[in-house]
Amino acid sequence: MGALAFAACENSSIVIIYNEAQAGRKQLQHMPSRRNILFMDRVNIHGVKIHNTTMQEAVETVLHWVAGDTIHAVYTPNSEIIMQAQRNPELKNVLNEAGLLVPDGAGLILGARVLKTPLKEKVSGIDLVKNLFLASRGKNTGFYILGGQPGVAEMAAVNIVSKYGKINIKGYAHGYFTAEEESSVIENINKAKPDILLVGLGAPRQEFWIHQNMYRLNCKVCIGVGGSIDILAGTAILAPEFMRKAGLEWLFRLIREPKRYKRMLDLPRFVFLTYKTRFFK
Repeated sequence: MGALAFAACENSSIVIIYNEAQAGRKQLQHMPSRRNILFMDRVNIHGVKIHNTTMQEAVETVLHWVAGDTIHAVYTPNSEIIMQAQRNPELKNVLNEAGLLVPDGAGLILGARVLKTPLKEKVSGIDLVKNLFLASRGKNTGFYILGGQPGVAEMAAVNIVSKYGKINIKGYAHGYFTAEEESSVIENINKAKPDILLVGLGAPRQEFWIHQNMYRLNCKVCIGVGGSIDILAGTAILAPEFMRKAGLEWLFRLIREPKRYKRMLDLPRFVFLTYKTRFFK
């Protein structure tokens, strides 16, 4: 456990929206001083209702919730998670009850297009988290990092502060805790009083964990971030930019982790189900 805290030193209404799929280019976009909840359409992809949002809208929504008094869940499903939800109705219900469900992966963008209900853009979990760091530099927004093997969350916290500067990291903890240790983990999170809890326990464990525990947590937003903590720690790397643009992240992961091949079988299943739904229903 630990904390890296910095006092806010500026009060800006500017949010920097950073999408790595745009070759590292940064855009400055002004947010309204009085934010309203964004009422987004939802796109039904095989029973999972994805919010039709842009990266900027997702960031604004999360920051709006940070200023509120209630807790919200954000999940970032990809094609694999959509297929897991076909086999697990409980997971499908958990996903659909999220305050914000963003499309993480080129597969969902393609699938929505095939189903004639296009999504605005891909909003990956790692890019969403990075944008939130950029938007929170020098402000009081507090983050807590939960996930990864022992030591990884701490490495991520150090790297975040090194890269983004004045980010208020309230604490961190690894994700290898037992059921008996869960209450202690939650107690430590609550003592830290973060605004945003980043939960990287792997899907679907992180979604179920957030769903079951969010009302025990003293925070405003819980985000399921999958392997983003490992990426932030430097123990895992993103696919090269050209592969991300081409929607080939799955191939990069498969090459680096051949043991994932069984999970990857859900990708052709997703494609088959999508075309079947489009043309035969």
